[in-house]
Amino acid sequence: MTTELREKKPVKEQSGSGSDDAAVRLQTDGPLARVTIDNPSQRNAMTVSMWESLSELLDRIAADSDIRALVVTGAGDRAFCAGASIDDLTVAMDDPAEMRRQNALIRDVQMKLQRLPRPTLAVVRGACYGGGCGLALACDIRLAETSATFAITPAKLGILYSLPDTKRLINAVGAANARDMLLTGLPVTAARAQQIGLIQHLADTPLLQQKEQELVESLVNNSQYSLRWSKATVEFLAGVECATGEDGKAAENALLQAFDEAFDGRDFREGSSAFRERRKPFFRWPEDGED
Repeated sequence: MTTELREKKPVKEQSGSGSDDAAVRLQTDGPLARVTIDNPSQRNAMTVSMWESLSELLDRIAADSDIRALVVTGAGDRAFCAGASIDDLTVAMDDPAEMRRQNALIRDVQMKLQRLPRPTLAVVRGACYGGGCGLALACDIRLAETSATFAITPAKLGILYSLPDTKRLINAVGAANARDMLLTGLPVTAARAQQIGLIQHLADTPLLQQKEQELVESLVNNSQYSLRWSKATVEFLAGVECATGEDGKAAENALLQAFDEAFDGRDFREGSSAFRERRKPFFRWPEDGED
């Protein structure tokens, strides 16, 4: 990696449970974690075991205080993720309890990704369909290669997109474009996806890695205090499941307290000093480390 990634450590790679042909792989490179969806024979479709593996890997990332950002991508160039495995859905078709379990698992994993207390970047090559779109939408930022395509296809299968998935889609593209994608099930080009807000960044193949590195450098080197609380603020205001009543008030109070405390924090002192001295700031994390 050629970007400036501070606190660099040796690259470590782990695989989630599952067969060699279908796995979710975690690679850590200092402060950066990379999750790769790897099921080439099914265009990186997610099997039940892969959803379970992803849940475990997200827990590991959340527990590792050295990790500052997460990239989610698909193996190869054909697909980011073709969605949930049709084979698994077919097997569960005659078992309503198993179908509910699978659907609950997928919802929980996507919510865990959305709420991960780290900034997340989806890097999309090739097809990003159905549950694959759901995974990308659960990430904070989405970057796509110019030949990528996006489609949400429950209407072609006689099923529905989940409430959380649909809310994320509406948050990203608005109700009118969400209706278009859900009702037609037609593929959307990467250029159109950027136009409607489904993705934020677009790059030609030769420049995709460079753009990814640029975004990763910002996510890793910016103030983690700012990034994590900004993410929590957006989650509170536009989240799929907004807290109400006492829970909502407690969440709002925590955000207000974090806002006030930021102006007396170590990161603000470093950021303001760097601004005055015309240099790059060096933010350390966690905040309670030695001065």
